[in-house]
Amino acid sequence: MKHRVIACYFAALFCSANLSLCAQEESGLVSPAGRAHPPVPRDSVRRALFGASRIVGGQLTLPFKIRKQPENAAFRMTTDVTLGAFVGLRHQFACKQHVSVTVPVTGGLTFINLDNDNVSVERSREGTEVVPGLSWGTGLILQLEEYTIGLMLGKDYASEVGNQWAHHGKLWWSFGIGFSFAH
Repeated sequence: MKHRVIACYFAALFCSANLSLCAQEESGLVSPAGRAHPPVPRDSVRRALFGASRIVGGQLTLPFKIRKQPENAAFRMTTDVTLGAFVGLRHQFACKQHVSVTVPVTGGLTFINLDNDNVSVERSREGTEVVPGLSWGTGLILQLEEYTIGLMLGKDYASEVGNQWAHHGKLWWSFGIGFSFAH
């Protein structure tokens, strides 16, 4: 951990040196030895500060969703679990070794809990029934060293009950906080 902090410190020092060289070049300042600094390409400064972006993919599990209640303005947390995959654009910041932001697009199988409170037709079964459905979503995932913070939103579509389910095709949101033990 200490080595990462030292590496980040030198990367930040390098980034600030690149910025000061560009500022001196534009203003016509010269070094203390009387020599003008060599020009620094703007593209290298942007790359040093902002890093690089790439396309990534992986699996994503959403253990709960927060949905707006149709009958009032309150929100309700549901345990409709989604298992799926994502493809996204990850931006790695150069001045911080393990800091990145990912914008994913995800799709997967969701397990929807049905009861008499969230289905418009009267069901013959008492209690809760689980039916499969499809889910899609997008959001923002922030990776800070070993910690991950994510915010997702999307829609679910129930397979067997369709439009009779109160949340069919309606927006939900979810968040997650994670820690990587093997980083």
